[in-house]
Amino acid sequence: MVLRSLGADPELVRRRQSSALAVAEQAVARGTPLLRPVVASANFAVTEFRHERLRLGEAGHLSGPLVAEHLHAAQSVTVAVCSIGAALEEAASECFSEDPALSVALDALGSAAVDLLGTAMCQRVDLRAEAAGLRTTVPLSPGLVGWPVAAGQRQIFALLDTAAAGVTLTGGSMMVPKKSTSMVIGIGPDVEHAGESCDYCSMAETCRYREEHVSHHG
Repeated sequence: MVLRSLGADPELVRRRQSSALAVAEQAVARGTPLLRPVVASANFAVTEFRHERLRLGEAGHLSGPLVAEHLHAAQSVTVAVCSIGAALEEAASECFSEDPALSVALDALGSAAVDLLGTAMCQRVDLRAEAAGLRTTVPLSPGLVGWPVAAGQRQIFALLDTAAAGVTLTGGSMMVPKKSTSMVIGIGPDVEHAGESCDYCSMAETCRYREEHVSHHG
């Protein structure tokens, strides 16, 4: 996953015994102890759906074309913000001047790690829903087609107390630490798990990481 985050083909790298493999392995060894995975999440009952807006009682709402498409039949939604903390990001920045290749590989490790953390969160929601005889939608994240980043992030952060997780939202709707991800998952007997999150990404046709991402989320 680190090599794919770097835009490399893992099999090709191994066959050619590329130096990228050694750098990736170094990044994993050095960066893994710096991972501080944390998740802030909550489940909300859906009280109303009208005009592409999902009302979650007094807690707040979710709205937008993508939200309407996937969550209109949901009885409840799980909202989550996942982060690996700031330590790895800081280490990547600190070593950039002396070893830029390692710095980039550490950043790639961070991307892979937060993706796996998000996957683990999705699997947890799926298992709980299955145990209750319910179904889940694909995880929806702000920035996917039909749910602009600014609107989606504001909606999610209005629903969650992320202070304990150490994640904040800037005025430009960027999460800090950067290696964080946010999502909502619809739950109910009649929701559909249509496709994968990657299908709704504007980079879907050109993303080199798509194959690996789908294999972990599928």
